[in-house]
Amino acid sequence: MSPFDLYAILPELILTVTGLTLMLLGAFQKDGSARAYSTVALLGVAAAAFAVLEQRRPELVYTGMLSIDPFGNFFRVLFLVIAALVILCSSDYLRRERLAESEYYALILFATVGMSLMAAANELILIFIGLEISSLSSYILVGYRRDVAASSEAALKYFLLGSFATAFLLYGIALLFGVTGSTRLTDVRAMLHGGQTPITAFAPALHRVPELVAAPVQIPWQETGFPTALVAVAISLMFVGFAFKVSAAPFQIWTPDVYQGAPAPVAAFLSTGPKAAAFAAFLRVFQFSLAGSAEQWAAALWASAALTMFIGNLGAMWQTNVKRLLAYSSIAHAGYILVAFAAHSTDGTTAVLYYLVAYSFMNIGAFAVITHMSNQRERFVELEDYAGLGYRFPFLAACLTIFLLSLIGIPLTGGFLGKFYAFRASLRAGLVWLTILGVLNSAIAAYYYLQVMVAMYMQTPTREVPCERLSPATRGVLVLCTVATFLLGVFPQSVLRLAIRAAQWFPEG
Repeated sequence: MSPFDLYAILPELILTVTGLTLMLLGAFQKDGSARAYSTVALLGVAAAAFAVLEQRRPELVYTGMLSIDPFGNFFRVLFLVIAALVILCSSDYLRRERLAESEYYALILFATVGMSLMAAANELILIFIGLEISSLSSYILVGYRRDVAASSEAALKYFLLGSFATAFLLYGIALLFGVTGSTRLTDVRAMLHGGQTPITAFAPALHRVPELVAAPVQIPWQETGFPTALVAVAISLMFVGFAFKVSAAPFQIWTPDVYQGAPAPVAAFLSTGPKAAAFAAFLRVFQFSLAGSAEQWAAALWASAALTMFIGNLGAMWQTNVKRLLAYSSIAHAGYILVAFAAHSTDGTTAVLYYLVAYSFMNIGAFAVITHMSNQRERFVELEDYAGLGYRFPFLAACLTIFLLSLIGIPLTGGFLGKFYAFRASLRAGLVWLTILGVLNSAIAAYYYLQVMVAMYMQTPTREVPCERLSPATRGVLVLCTVATFLLGVFPQSVLRLAIRAAQWFPEG
């Protein structure tokens, strides 16, 4: 291990040290010190973001296990932004529910470390380790309200089903290792696809990891006598593992129960951070490493995308609990992202990255409103509780309306351009029917999003719903998410340019 290796994982080291510091501070907690915990957590996130932005030169570190590249750094910055927003909108909630703050923020940071490792991993085992770090923290966060039965139930469901899904992923990794003799993504690609890659090509110039450069393979793997059936089984098992983590059908059944039982800000975190991390690993493994066997997973991805959109949107139409409604909405949006993924192209990867950024802002913003409106013990999370919100609390209603319009995909919002890029990539790849199904589902989705807006502006409240004064932190999150949603819909060039640069790191085909 060299000093540069440590420098490469400096963002993760900063987050880990900050998390440990928070836990130690919590052991010596004093009255009135709670607000300091969020400040320490945010300082750690800011320092980690600065460290990521300083890493501009692509490198393979730790003997090639970790790839510092534009793709991984794009996601690392996104995860840090998500962590910062969730920390800000959680502070009032934690004080209101009288929950320990230091451990909560530490778990958010530890989960972010795991997510960052997943996005930057060039090694299947490291993806698994990052997934476990993120998942273990998430399980605890879901059950953080220990005195609430629904929260404990959600945590147990998430843990049991997540463990099964992880087992599928690990077994798929083992089978792929048996076929290729390696768990290194660059080596697996060389064995299954052939030729050098952008990642392995720069390794000789570094004079640091020359052994990582796989010998060029000119013959496609289908002609070399590889056990194709075993490759297909490995791909299927890994597909199950990743599909569960992104809430893709038919492995989405856990999502509504977990989001409903989890604390509202934790639901915001789960629907954005871990989902984006799973898509990052999904892309690295399938779009890059298994590109040579795309014919074995393309049809499954197509079917999963179509099924995910319909299950998410049709399921959301019957919900009266707003958290559960947004859980089904999260499933549907995973389907839209899979539409872009199914394109199996640079355009498709760009659309996935852009969509994840836009979705993160509008979904965290929506959950921030729910977090504030829910009151103590989350008593007010039903659709009827939002009746007349537009007249009682116009700022909250206006912000939620903007986020819902973006989730529908109305022009001038980030959600519109996210869907536009996804469907355009799908059309360019010749997936006409999948694009038609995506557009149809967007129309279906308008029904249940508009239901919330109708309740806010056109219905009379049936009971008194108290609402506290907005804190500066929550107001800041709402303003930031609102501005970002509009900027991504009107001036997408900056984020789109970064997404294109990250997507081009993967070779075509």
